[in-house]
Amino acid sequence: MATFGNLETTVEPLATLMREHTEIHGLVTGAQEVVEAALEALGDTELAGNALRVMRDLDAYMAENLVIHIAKEEDVLFPALRGFAAAIDQVVDEMVEQHDEVRNRQAILARALTAMSQTHDEVDAARSQITSAVNRATAAGTSNEKLEEFLDGLKRLDWILQGHFGDEEDDLFVPALELLSAEAFEELAKQAARIEAGLD
Repeated sequence: MATFGNLETTVEPLATLMREHTEIHGLVTGAQEVVEAALEALGDTELAGNALRVMRDLDAYMAENLVIHIAKEEDVLFPALRGFAAAIDQVVDEMVEQHDEVRNRQAILARALTAMSQTHDEVDAARSQITSAVNRATAAGTSNEKLEEFLDGLKRLDWILQGHFGDEEDDLFVPALELLSAEAFEELAKQAARIEAGLD
């Protein structure tokens, strides 16, 4: 049984979407913790490198899995709920707007990741060539600026996602359980599976 917030269900594709909400939330908060640890240990290139790896993994996840998750909602669930009531249509429109904000935040984090990756490579090269503590501290400072940018972006993304997931589950998933038939859910689950498989 999938749970996120107050809703519990085994009905597909809602249960899968809720499990994905939990997974995404865990990845974002986990990345926050790693970046915060790197910031607390200023100049620790191992922790900075670990933060960079975690951010790369999160970026890759978001570029593929989050895109698929959003497609399952926007292309499968949301159209099935449109037209039942004006209030539900309004929530669907708001969820699409929030998806746009998540996409925007993802793009910002991706740009910061690219810059951090380049900076980190420069730091590694500098550390192997320059033994001066001053130069190492200066190079580490540049990385810390990017870590701060990551942390700000992650906090904003986490805030957006928590509100978004709660709104979806409370304002769309709960009514969906009442409005859609078992046959409709079966068809939605098939459509979602096709998106996951890359067939749609």
